[in-house]
Amino acid sequence: MASRNSPPPTSSPAEAPTDRRQDILNAALACAAEGGVDAVTIDGVRARCGASVGSIYHHFGNRDGIVAALFFEIYHDQSRSVQAQLDAAQGVEAGVQALVTGYLDWVVAQPERARFLFQARGAVAAGPRTPDLAEAARRRNQALVAWFEPHRRSGALRDLPCELMPSLVMGPVQSYCRAWLSGNAAQGGLPSPTTYRTELAEAAWRSVRA
Repeated sequence: MASRNSPPPTSSPAEAPTDRRQDILNAALACAAEGGVDAVTIDGVRARCGASVGSIYHHFGNRDGIVAALFFEIYHDQSRSVQAQLDAAQGVEAGVQALVTGYLDWVVAQPERARFLFQARGAVAAGPRTPDLAEAARRRNQALVAWFEPHRRSGALRDLPCELMPSLVMGPVQSYCRAWLSGNAAQGGLPSPTTYRTELAEAAWRSVRA
């Protein structure tokens, strides 16, 4: 018999319910990482996560729905991450550079997700969620323009249309990251974007500073 002072027996915590929707998205990303967006199929996803066909169709409607849902999940995660870096920056120069380094660091930290964004964008843009993509891009650019505008008015930035500034600042780092993600380092691909982190950030600042 257990001693009166013995601690009461504890039961094992119940296993958290599986987030089936997220399991399906994770499986889709694994398929894409292995064979590109075309490798995201209902059968491939089902084989990786064990979800039933009925469950997949319940959550996403069809294969294109999976691709679009994963795209927007990653897109919004990237936007939040970069915005957090911008919000934490002190001063206009630090803010401009934070846009570049925040984006670059996010890409390097999760290249499979970043690669999927580039690969799947065309399919999403051509599909039924075209309006959602346009709205997401509009909101992202609107937030950047709202940040640039007061600094332009104060004279800290060049007197350029604010809608042009995100392209000047983000264009080079996005282009380099895309080329890096498209290559194969083992076969002489581009160096990691972190190699040019400082150069890209400083170039962005030079492109818009007054």
